[in-house]
Amino acid sequence: MVDSHCHLYDEKIAQESTNIINNFETDNIDFVIVPSCDFESQQKALKLSQEHEKVFCALAVHPHDAKNYNEETENFIINNYKNNKVVAIGEFGFDYFYNLSPFKKQIEVAERHFYLCNQCDLPAIFHIRDGLPQETEHYDAYKDFFNIAKNVSLKRNGVLHCFGGDIDKARKALDLGFYISFTCNATYQSNQHLRDAIKYIPIDRLLIETDSPYMSPRHQRSIPNQPKNVKYVAELISELKQIDVEFVYNQTTYNTKNLFYKIKF
Repeated sequence: MVDSHCHLYDEKIAQESTNIINNFETDNIDFVIVPSCDFESQQKALKLSQEHEKVFCALAVHPHDAKNYNEETENFIINNYKNNKVVAIGEFGFDYFYNLSPFKKQIEVAERHFYLCNQCDLPAIFHIRDGLPQETEHYDAYKDFFNIAKNVSLKRNGVLHCFGGDIDKARKALDLGFYISFTCNATYQSNQHLRDAIKYIPIDRLLIETDSPYMSPRHQRSIPNQPKNVKYVAELISELKQIDVEFVYNQTTYNTKNLFYKIKF
C-alpha cells in the first residue's frame, strides 16, 4: 500500500515525521510521495527523501504561492530533477477557492510547470480546486485546467490529486489520459459526488493518498492525518466497487509506480 501524496514536512506533523516513517512497515506502507508547495517546502521534501529510503518527493509551486514564483524556485527544480528521489513536478495547478494568488498569475505559473514537466521528463501532480460562483468571477478551475491540458502533450502523464470533481470532470480527465487520486475526504457524508466518481473511474486509473496532515478520515476529523490512514481510502474503493481490498492495495500501488516511473521499489 502506498500514499501517493502526503506533506510530512508540514508543521502539523513535522515533529512526528520520523516516527511516522519508522512505522511504515507496521502500518503496511511501502512508500510515500511528498510533494512541495513553495521554495522552502521544496528543500524540506527533497531532504526527507534523501534521508529515508521509503520517501520520494515532487518539486513545484502550489497555486497558493504562485505570486511568489521566481527564478530561484524554478532553478531549484531544474538543478534537482535528475535526483533519483525526485519523481514528479508537483503539486501545481489552480485554486480559485482561496484565491491566494491572482487568477492570471496562477495560469502563468501553471503553464510554466507544464513546460517543466516536459523539460524534466517527469509526470505532473495537479492541484485543482473550484471557487464559489457567487464569490469570484473566476471560479471554474477545472475548466481552465482542461483548456490548458488539452493543448499540451505531456511526455509523462499526470494525476489529479485530491480529486474534488464530479463524474463529468472525471470523464474529461480520463479522456486526456490522466490518473485520478482520492483522499480520505471521500469518506465524508457530504461528498457523495466523490463516491459516485470512484464508482465511475476504472480501477487501473485510480491512485490513493492522504494529503496528510489534511483531509483526515470522517471519524478522525479533529486529528492531523497520517499516511497510515490511506487504508480508509482503499477500503472505501473496495466497498464501492465490490472488489477485494487487497486487490485495491496492489492495483493502486502498481498504478503509482506506473505513473511515477522513477520509483524502483
